[in-house]
Amino acid sequence: MPLRVAVTGSAGKIGREACAALKAAGHRVIGLDLRAATIGGVRTAAVDCTDFGAVLGALSGIDTMFGMAPLPQVPDAVVHLAGIPAPGLADDARIFDVNTVSTYNVFSACARLGIKRIVWGSSETILGLPFTTPPAFVPVDESHPDLPNWSYSLAKFLGEQMADHMTRWHPALSVASLRFSNVFDAADYAQQPGAAARPDFRKFNLWGYVDARDAGEACRLAVEADFAGHERLIIAASDNITGHPSADLVAANFPQSPVKGTLDGDASLLSSARAKAVIGYEPRHSWRNAAA
Repeated sequence: MPLRVAVTGSAGKIGREACAALKAAGHRVIGLDLRAATIGGVRTAAVDCTDFGAVLGALSGIDTMFGMAPLPQVPDAVVHLAGIPAPGLADDARIFDVNTVSTYNVFSACARLGIKRIVWGSSETILGLPFTTPPAFVPVDESHPDLPNWSYSLAKFLGEQMADHMTRWHPALSVASLRFSNVFDAADYAQQPGAAARPDFRKFNLWGYVDARDAGEACRLAVEADFAGHERLIIAASDNITGHPSADLVAANFPQSPVKGTLDGDASLLSSARAKAVIGYEPRHSWRNAAA
């Protein structure tokens, strides 16, 4: 059944792909971003997610001319991707402030308006990046200890804590925290040869990545999936970015870290198995077929 879905940060790498995936599936989509625009046939309204009143107002319904309202009433789901997308893009306090406050505002507005499904962009950085302390085990999954090491990852960690308690306060609310790996769009794949030549450099995130199209599809799947409460889900590609055998990468860089199960070929060291089980996520894109 088609749903009404609002996507914050709709002009970003993942936001554009999330809108496209939702629209392709037949859902009614409106974007919320700092600037009004129409991207890929999806209308974007100007909303600053650090302003609680603006978020509450936007999610209450947005009028348009000629009665052509894409969101005439409260949406069924919100995909929250707004925020500063990586460490180092602003000063630490600004990153923490924007990302923590915007997440609280979206969660709180959804709870107050009776919106029952939130999907939001958490991060692999919660897991211990840049892994100056070796991972507790590999492949890393959602049972790995959280170890936020930056203001950016601390904000994401607190967002997940908010999701735990918001879903406790409001049992009808369900939240998917998608722990995206390093998101690659078409231009980013130019980094792959360098990663293959110098794999020691990319050990900071266990050589992980995810194609923006797969990240957008994960958002769609999480909107549609049947689950309750709060789910933390790693969203990564199926392989590592270097093409080297993953067992060799671990042996050379993290010999202290025990291996859970087997490492076949260049399989990702960030496990998306739980995402497959909960929302049906299966990455389709790799650096090998990036243009496909």
